[in-house]
Amino acid sequence: MAADYKLIPADMLDEATKIARVLGNKTRIQILYLLEQDKLNVTELQGILGIEQSALSHQLQELRAYQLINQERKGKSIYYELTDLHILTTVNSILHHTEHVLLNRDHDGKLLKNDITE
Repeated sequence: MAADYKLIPADMLDEATKIARVLGNKTRIQILYLLEQDKLNVTELQGILGIEQSALSHQLQELRAYQLINQERKGKSIYYELTDLHILTTVNSILHHTEHVLLNRDHDGKLLKNDITE
């Protein structure tokens, strides 16, 4: 019976796990969310996020390493943009699910029973 089921190939599973780890960071999710709205340079991102330039550079490097964002030089500035628009489907699905969790509702909007208090 086990032969009827397919598993994700090991190399793909390894990379998927790494990408999930990359998405498991608040700052990186914010960067993707911002870049969904517009191309931004480091100075703009730093001002919006309120983080040090070195910390921002590290986060941008992680996103670039997994081909989630790209950079483009315009004059003296480097602008960042999304390279993988379908990653937004993943991020937006996570955010949509988060709304359900925070509201303690299922996907149909019904209030879930709170197992802790009952």
